Amino acid sequence: MQTATAATAVAGTLGNTATAGPITMRRRIGSIVYEVELHFNPDARETMNDKILRLIRRDMEAAT
Repeated sequence: MQTATAATAVAGTLGNTATAGPITMRRRIGSIVYEVELHFNPDARETMNDKILRLIRRDMEAAT
């Protein structure tokens, strides 16, 4: 379950903090630069960690 561990680490880093605007991350893979904006709902009932783990579990169940 390495994927879940990595996702948990990312989610823990981001936390569930409302910000004034989106968080932007840039990653270069080869010669392509990917830019991702993260938007959070301050009224969310689910933490970012819970959401990522739920999505991973759903994907794993669909793959089996």
